[in-house]
Amino acid sequence: MTSPSTRQRSAGGGSAVRSVLGEARNDLLTLLAAALAFLTGTLATFLTMRRAVWPVLKRDVNAIVGIETEIIAVAPFDVIFLQAQVALAVGLLLALETVVYRARHAPELRRWWPGDALPATVRVGLALVGVALFPAGAALGYDYLVPAVLDVAMGPDPAWTIVRWARIASVISFVSGLAAQLGFVGVVVRLGERARA
Repeated sequence: MTSPSTRQRSAGGGSAVRSVLGEARNDLLTLLAAALAFLTGTLATFLTMRRAVWPVLKRDVNAIVGIETEIIAVAPFDVIFLQAQVALAVGLLLALETVVYRARHAPELRRWWPGDALPATVRVGLALVGVALFPAGAALGYDYLVPAVLDVAMGPDPAWTIVRWARIASVISFVSGLAAQLGFVGVVVRLGERARA
């Protein structure tokens, strides 16, 4: 599965990122899976933001900011642009996870990834838990971290646009979801070490 050029780069001290990208470039199925994950993640996130998340954000802004804060209405294009930015970030994250999974046999990743000693049902379960941790971490970050950060960030500035508020909420939620997944990576790495022992 690895080409001679990939092996030469790996043996020559090339970075793990270059090796993974080289592995993915040589495998059309990996590129198609990454493109499908990107498109599915982007579209699903954009539609979810548009139909479910944005009304909740607007309601929460009104509940959190109180009477003394003025919410400034912005052009609809700004709102759509923000939703597209969030959707693209989630789509890129899913595509990256797909490429890393498909390139798990690259020399730099082989020592971190669980070997074939784990049953397929366990591997599928680990993948499902890893994917489910992102929205769970994002929801927890939104529920607990966003109000605390907004209390500090709003300070003396009483006028906020809803896009500015949503951008802060989106970044905190995204980082919280990613942090939840990264904690799970440690579990997967440990299982990989136990499977090889």
